[in-house]
Amino acid sequence: MKKLLFTLLAFYGFATSSFGQTLLASQPLELKKTASSHQILNAVNNQNQVFAFAADKESLRALKYNNALFFKDSISAARPDKSYEFMAGFSFEDNGNPYLYWASGDYFKIQSIYFDFENKTATTTEFRIPYKDEAIISVFSENNSFYILTQFKKEDKLKFYCFNKGKLEEKIIDFSSYKFIDENGKSSTFNKLMAENSIEKIDTRSLNPLFQSISKVKFYILKNRMILTFDSLSRTQLFDIDLNTFSITEKTIPSLTLATSIGKSNSYFHQDKLYQIKANDEELMIAAVDIASGETLKSYAVGQKDTISFKNSPLYSQTGNERGQELKNTKKFIQKLRNCEVGISVYKTPNAIMVTAGGIRDVSSTGGLLLGISASFAMITAGSYYPIDGLLDTQNLQSIYFEGLFDEKFQHKNIQQQGLAVDYISQFQHENNVSLVSVFPYHDYFIMGYYDSKKKEYALRKFEDSND
Repeated sequence: MKKLLFTLLAFYGFATSSFGQTLLASQPLELKKTASSHQILNAVNNQNQVFAFAADKESLRALKYNNALFFKDSISAARPDKSYEFMAGFSFEDNGNPYLYWASGDYFKIQSIYFDFENKTATTTEFRIPYKDEAIISVFSENNSFYILTQFKKEDKLKFYCFNKGKLEEKIIDFSSYKFIDENGKSSTFNKLMAENSIEKIDTRSLNPLFQSISKVKFYILKNRMILTFDSLSRTQLFDIDLNTFSITEKTIPSLTLATSIGKSNSYFHQDKLYQIKANDEELMIAAVDIASGETLKSYAVGQKDTISFKNSPLYSQTGNERGQELKNTKKFIQKLRNCEVGISVYKTPNAIMVTAGGIRDVSSTGGLLLGISASFAMITAGSYYPIDGLLDTQNLQSIYFEGLFDEKFQHKNIQQQGLAVDYISQFQHENNVSLVSVFPYHDYFIMGYYDSKKKEYALRKFEDSND
């Protein structure tokens, strides 16, 4: 996985010997017994205090850092019994103290541990969730809460299990009154579309690779909002869900229209804009739409004989961990997209809006598109607080892509892309023996937490995008 990210971004080069990183803190920590039992989870509260929860086979320790990232305190507790297999998430009290949630493999059993740093205590509470005709589709921690999101198997509904301030609340969102269409423009239902497509959680604070953004069903968590999108050939159907009231606002934005014929399409939500892509055998088109007004800010289209003037990188093809190959021209690029699932990803750098456009396909002997790819692999670039080691075999995954830099109005910027935090994180991992790595956004940079088994310490390092 580390090699894939390293080679995927290697064409930028690494201009500085420091790799854009700074050691913020290191704290003695000895994880005993076998390494397979070790787990570490990071969390950040609204006061910008950072927590690291570290567990070995028998014990659990919570480390607390203040908002200047100096180590302040720790609390030790016993690890939950074996029926609780992993740390699943976290939430916070108003005073900033954390709850840590352990889960059984099926999420039927949840144990919360409240760490009271004023009184130096750890208090446990157990929950049992009797899922009824539901399938778990996502688990995440956002906005001081821990969520388990499920889909009803026989109804057009989503259910939120929300853990907040030591309590569990259940909220249901009903989509049965909304009209849906499938990829071919035929009438469909919420449940059918969810069954036919994987759903991906996207964190737009970070760089998300194409294999995460190719999903036709995506959701984005903002402050007290969830944006849920469904992409088809003719439109993007967008649901803006208020996470306080769980009310829904629907918006429909037409997909792009190609000059020649129907093509494959997809979109990506970023800072209240919808970035679109559409491609077929003859042409490629991308655009940005202001969601509130429905106005297209600007669109770009190219045919096989055209030069892609709005790109800032070569046209690339890369399979698995192999070194990326540069494609000679637009014709080769569009031809390779023919067998791909197309996607677009957007990331805000210090100097521009960076758009990655292209497609993904499975080149294994079984053929077919690799759909339903685990988002867990993308955690290094998705602002995750969770471990990222060894999560996905991408050997048969082929990426066809280029990158372009734009301003807020989607005007192309003819500048050189500087090194990104993900570049430096990837290289640091590639060159250092670190384990239990997790990466999370903090202010306007990223923090990588990791365990150094030789030094027996836990370290936090700062990585940031270059602004030279």
